Amino acid sequence: MSWSIKMIKALGQRLATVSPNCKEASRLQSAALDRKLTLLERFGLRCHLVICKWCRRYGCQIKFLRSAARKHAPDDQPTSQPALSCEARARIKRILQCEME
Repeated sequence: MSWSIKMIKALGQRLATVSPNCKEASRLQSAALDRKLTLLERFGLRCHLVICKWCRRYGCQIKFLRSAARKHAPDDQPTSQPALSCEARARIKRILQCEME
């Protein structure tokens, strides 16, 4: 083998020791959407993404899903349940009082 091929193989082996496995890489990509990864996590994830096209695809998919969900979320409604109207509350109270009697 030539010197450059040996160097490339050695580099690949070093990257594999730093790089997380696919399960961990997918967990890190999901976590990166919610928080900033540590320097070591980012480095390991980048090393893994260099060598794994499936995890790169997964990263693109979850980024797309998050942006689509944000784009199509209703802006005027909060994430919690909307409040009942006064009429609806009064109607529920009447029904509950009738059932208790």
